[in-house]
Amino acid sequence: MINPIPSSRIVNTNINPEVHNTPDAIKLKESCQQFESILWAKLWKDMRKSAMAISGNEKGRPYQQMEELSLEMASDDLVTSSGGAGLWKMLYDSMIGKLAADMDAEQRRAADNEAEQPDLETGNETPGFDVQG
Repeated sequence: MINPIPSSRIVNTNINPEVHNTPDAIKLKESCQQFESILWAKLWKDMRKSAMAISGNEKGRPYQQMEELSLEMASDDLVTSSGGAGLWKMLYDSMIGKLAADMDAEQRRAADNEAEQPDLETGNETPGFDVQG
């Protein structure tokens, strides 16, 4: 088995590890993996097409659609099982910070809105919130 090349890029982020388990982060990861899979499939299809053009055998291929489907399946398996070339991970790393920042801002807004609501159980109002009665 070939050992992977160690990453020369070290990224230090201050992202809460729980962010990676949110539905949005999982969708982001899947989207990044699909992107890399589609990119590999397109690259391999174009390489095969170029090779066929050079050899002169590009006409009369009855199983061309099956070949393309097999390339798509192979590239999908490459990315999902072994992590692919890591392009999906670089994309994910570059976008997860924005997702985490958006989630933090949304949580702060929700906390601010909650703090401004009157306490209905005791009838006390929160300062800065005027209730007309």
